[in-house]
Amino acid sequence: MLVPDDNAPLAGLRVAFLTHYTELYGANLSMLNLLDGLVRAGVRPHVVCPEGGDLLGVLAERAVPAAVVPFEWWVSPARTVLGAATRIVRNLRRVRAIARQVRTWGCGLVYSNSSVFAAGALAAAELELPHLWHLREFGRRDYDLKPDLGVRLSRLGFRTADATIFVSHALRRAFLGRVTPANSHVIYNGVAREEQFDERRRAAEAVRGRSQPFTFVLVGRFRESKGQDVAIRAVARVPGTRLLLVGGSGQTGDQAYYEQCRTLVAELGVADRVEFWGYIPDPERAFLAADVALMCSRSEAMGRVTAEAMSACRPVIGYDAGGTSELIDAGRTGALYRGGADELAECMARYAAAPELAWQHGEAGWNVARRRHSTESYVAQVMDVIRGVVAR
Repeated sequence: MLVPDDNAPLAGLRVAFLTHYTELYGANLSMLNLLDGLVRAGVRPHVVCPEGGDLLGVLAERAVPAAVVPFEWWVSPARTVLGAATRIVRNLRRVRAIARQVRTWGCGLVYSNSSVFAAGALAAAELELPHLWHLREFGRRDYDLKPDLGVRLSRLGFRTADATIFVSHALRRAFLGRVTPANSHVIYNGVAREEQFDERRRAAEAVRGRSQPFTFVLVGRFRESKGQDVAIRAVARVPGTRLLLVGGSGQTGDQAYYEQCRTLVAELGVADRVEFWGYIPDPERAFLAADVALMCSRSEAMGRVTAEAMSACRPVIGYDAGGTSELIDAGRTGALYRGGADELAECMARYAAAPELAWQHGEAGWNVARRRHSTESYVAQVMDVIRGVVAR
């Protein structure tokens, strides 16, 4: 009987990552953090993308081999029997192309970077390779995505992976229920190296005490589920404060919702207090321009921007649900609220009236985040999972 060696080296191991999109947002940014750490450890990552996009350029800069092989999701917001059957048939055909690419690269592990597709699991089965599933979104709660095979069969797929990683305990409960297999793990996303945490703290200290209106920031694509309209209504209730809205619309968001938010700002008469920054590749600048960050989404699996705000010494006011409830220690690193704009405004007003309290909570959050969300910690935990899978 072979006994798994938990200390076995991974240097030289080739891992085929599959991602479900090519924009530079949460799931892909967290994957890039992981790839950087794996490369430093001698692991050789390769990436399969379903389409062209910005991610490919970033991978090329890192000299990470990548290939575009179209495949489809196994979830849909408008599930029908015909639609589900069509997607299944098309994916079964395309799995062969993915398997050929993985075989050509000589990979020893298939790593699915999202819950919204099963192509990685099917390709791993075709090649008789171990498969690791990294689940980063609720699916149904946050994007109204329904599994083609139904909840029970999709849950069976996750349970039969060689290992699963969830970005929060709330997400693991949502997918696996109360009974959690031994091969399931909760690992919070890393957002920056420890030295970057230190640099961001120094940058935050450098702008402490500046003269400006007390400022809040919300970072995220414009979608109703992200709650930009709630933040606008709330800031209108807190005189003398400012709100920065950072995120894309159009191809990277909901253009109609973005226009509704612009209209709402005009209707409430706060155009001089709400700024639309659009998409910026590194939100650190936005967090440093603010005093407090907002997380108004009611269904965040983890909320990468919450951890990023904490890395910049900014407390976070978050909606008390999902992974957000796990990241924020209310009264110590930020605040949690339930309800709508009135309840959010109450939390915002408390910080606006006590800037020193906001700084104290931001410092406490930074200390927590440096331990919990550093790239070093994130990569080390994922490598332990990979090591166990490969050893078995």
